[in-house]
Amino acid sequence: MTFEFTHEMAVISNRLWAVPSAVGAGLCFLVLLVIAVVAIHPKSRSHLDRVSFRIVVYALTANMIFGIASAVGGTETGPGFICGFSVFVLQLTLQFSSCLLFAIALNLQLVVVHGFNGLKLERYYLIISTFIAIILAVPPYAAGQYGWDPLERVCWYTNDNRHDRIIWQATTQMGMTFLTVVGEVVCSSIVLIFMMKHNARTKKLFVPVRTFSETTSASAVVYANRHRSIIIRVALYPVASCCVNLLSIVTALHSTISHGIHDRTDYNVLLLSDLLYGGRAIVYALLAASDPALVRGAKALISHVLYGTDGTSTSSDGKTGTTISGHGIRPSEVFVELSTITATDKMPQSSSGEVDDNNATTDIKMDHPDHQRHHIENFLSQGEGGDQSKEQPGNSYDEEAGRARAAGIQRRRREAQKKDKEELEAFTRQI
Repeated sequence: MTFEFTHEMAVISNRLWAVPSAVGAGLCFLVLLVIAVVAIHPKSRSHLDRVSFRIVVYALTANMIFGIASAVGGTETGPGFICGFSVFVLQLTLQFSSCLLFAIALNLQLVVVHGFNGLKLERYYLIISTFIAIILAVPPYAAGQYGWDPLERVCWYTNDNRHDRIIWQATTQMGMTFLTVVGEVVCSSIVLIFMMKHNARTKKLFVPVRTFSETTSASAVVYANRHRSIIIRVALYPVASCCVNLLSIVTALHSTISHGIHDRTDYNVLLLSDLLYGGRAIVYALLAASDPALVRGAKALISHVLYGTDGTSTSSDGKTGTTISGHGIRPSEVFVELSTITATDKMPQSSSGEVDDNNATTDIKMDHPDHQRHHIENFLSQGEGGDQSKEQPGNSYDEEAGRARAAGIQRRRREAQKKDKEELEAFTRQI
């Protein structure tokens, strides 16, 4: 039985492209609306202060426009200005979104592995992505390559010459999309492998005790390990982009090489291509809606509106826990104060010049645990008796020195915790 690509089949194909595109555009708009509400409120705005999330917002806006253009192109039934312009907008937003999602993976590698400042690189991600999208979309539109496709009966590349069509698609769409896919895979793999290697070394060599020097000079990979779940979640954007774009390239290339719809396999591939392009906006809308930054910001906003709190955790003893970047991380810290003991080779001597065994024995016994315990108990008993402390000014001086030393430790610990929190928050804003 001879296969024939009928008008009804073309209508089904176009609807399969247009309807999911319209749904995806609506979902993107709803997510952007929620993001705007969370970003406006001062209690929840800080949760969205992250480079990757701002890039997601730009990409989500591009995908919303992409969905609208796809829905318009899928409802067109013939050549015209709307048909060609809808394909131009589609290609422009498609390339812009693909470059931005690659920028998310690249930013993770530059920040986590190489220690760059993601905040300083953010503007370059946007500028370069915009430039690439314009370079790829404007020339074919100016050359009249966008319009009604007589082979698939849809708004797409209008050139019916197979050789010329493959060249235009490869140079203005498939080539750059494939490069972003490869880049996303490479960057994400480098980050994950780097973190796994660091974790393996940490388990063998690292003792879980943090000192002042480590707190103040922690490297990016230490912070990255403490944000491991967030980094893996952020990496889902390029991974999803990789899957969608790679399948889209395969299906679009198959339709171009086959030079039309000649059998049931070609038609099924066409339907899969329509579903991928139509469902693209839906995928990114769902990913953005489940982003940890947006979820935490929404929870903080709801908690403030309903209960008047900012969402900070409270311990069982009523003390408010320290939260770092909204993750509820409470780092356990051990502060050790070391004192120097100087040993002399010269033994104590009596007035006659002979070695005083009693004094030597007394000095040696000072290191014995029983003697140290007795000294501590004696110090505590003297501290409890007010009259004894008055009669012995040396004990009072020891108590004051001990209090000053304890206050200094507490002050340094607070300073270290504050600096550690600031550095963690700064790192979170860069990824």
